[in-house]
Amino acid sequence: MMLDSLTLLTLLVAFATALATACTRTGQSARTTATVGGIVTVGFALLSARFGRVAEGLGSLALFHVEGPVFGLDGLSALLFPFVAAITTAVVAMKPTRNSTPQRLAFQLLTGALSLGIVASRRGDVLVVFWLASAIPTALDLRGRGGARMFLGLQAASAALLVASLALASAGHRDPESSEALLLLAVMTRGGMFPFHAWVPRLFDAAPIGSALVFVQAQMGSYLLARDTVVAPSESVLAVFNVFAVVALLYCAALALVQTSARRGLGYLAVSPTALVLVGFADGGQLGATGALLVILSAGFAQTGFGLALEAIEARRGAVRLDQDGGGHATTPALAGSLLVLGLCTVGLPGTLAFVGEDLVFNTTLTARPLVGIAMIAATAMNGATVLRYALRIFGGKKRTNGEGDLILRERLVLASLGAALFALGIFPQSLVAAARHAVERLPPHVEPADRQATRVHPERLVLPPRAQLR
Repeated sequence: MMLDSLTLLTLLVAFATALATACTRTGQSARTTATVGGIVTVGFALLSARFGRVAEGLGSLALFHVEGPVFGLDGLSALLFPFVAAITTAVVAMKPTRNSTPQRLAFQLLTGALSLGIVASRRGDVLVVFWLASAIPTALDLRGRGGARMFLGLQAASAALLVASLALASAGHRDPESSEALLLLAVMTRGGMFPFHAWVPRLFDAAPIGSALVFVQAQMGSYLLARDTVVAPSESVLAVFNVFAVVALLYCAALALVQTSARRGLGYLAVSPTALVLVGFADGGQLGATGALLVILSAGFAQTGFGLALEAIEARRGAVRLDQDGGGHATTPALAGSLLVLGLCTVGLPGTLAFVGEDLVFNTTLTARPLVGIAMIAATAMNGATVLRYALRIFGGKKRTNGEGDLILRERLVLASLGAALFALGIFPQSLVAAARHAVERLPPHVEPADRQATRVHPERLVLPPRAQLR
């Protein structure tokens, strides 16, 4: 019971922080309360991930009947539990003073707390409740900005698809492909995959960037995909994975490259991690699945940092457009550098965790499905060009002095912490790779497709540097 209590205590601290923030009177006091409470939540989440595991295997979710505690962590959720708490804390700590209101910060904290509930849920019915409830604070933040009904409607549809999938699986349905297909649709809707992608750029365009980041970068769709679909993928489901992953990668990368609104471009970039996770689970066997888990973590940290840097620019200049040069590099060099470096981290900058994860996914995918691997290269190249376009358009061109200041200490600490985590885990990835490998190894045994059996890599090799192990 003590182990289960750690996870429950973390959830209670997260919800209490949201409530305490909502009860403050000023934006500055709300941000201080949210930041302190968020740091405490991260600490408890780390303790829970280290000591609070209640099961070794992932298992399959079931509706209304399950043995053991309602909340708890296993190998997979132990990786994502502190991750969700960390990105939520980074968002509220980075919040510009002019946009800090108790209500808005409370909504962002509540979204993060409900996402923690999704990760910690051991029962399908409890997970569905948190799944739908996590969209409500963001929908409330969208009131009067447009898109709230479409956003909430699609998230409700995702929850309904999830219920149908779990119901079929729990009833022992003779056609498991139907359950897998429904679950895939639920994941695609939640993750903004093509053709359900329209709500993602609209959310980033209308809502506060911080609210969009907490909801999207928590990667709940990718978590559910790892949690259940990868357990027993059929050939037809793998084929669907490939088709939708390739379309999403290329389509959203191309759209991000031509956007004139920095916010909308960020929304299209946010779709890429879910597509890469699909690719890793579809083609990579144990090695690709391990890479996919690392992509969830690395993309979440990198894109959160990139989005927060963009939010800091907006707080100084107003709406940011990419069809004209902004200048200002000389007056804000730290902000310009942070945007560029964290942006490059989103596309696999060498030496970062993103490089390790994408390298694992790419090499295993290129062996199993060469055309999918080539599509991944093309999409990554377009996303890299998009990041460079952001940096050159926002800070390049004729020198201008708009009176804005560079990053203050609080902002430097937040962005530096995200960057340091990406580089530290990229240079010394062994412990994290081993944890991801452990989660993959505890998946219930299943039969791999014939075209993947020959290319399967033994999991003990995952501790080697990514390039060395493939040569």
